[in-house]
Amino acid sequence: MAIVQVHPAPDEAIRLDIPLFVDSDAGTNAQAILEVDLWCEERGLVRARESYLRTLRTPEGVLLRRAICYQPPVAMERQAAEDFANIKRHVAAMPETAPLGEDE
Repeated sequence: MAIVQVHPAPDEAIRLDIPLFVDSDAGTNAQAILEVDLWCEERGLVRARESYLRTLRTPEGVLLRRAICYQPPVAMERQAAEDFANIKRHVAAMPETAPLGEDE
């Protein structure tokens, strides 16, 4: 099972800031989702969080599962990094508690 078709090409989709379709010939919906997620991760893309991928048949009768994928906006990545930094600052500012089991 593999990713068998991508439209448009990832570089073109990123350049035009448009989503792309990624087709897998995996036997189950769950396998296709995993396969597409791994494929996207290798390319800096993300899959739209649909629970069930669209199914279609090729003229040869092969069943494909289609996912919609896109490049996350830079602002989204920046916000995630900022949120993580805020959490780290918040945790660092919290007072430490006394170790459990010690008497005063």
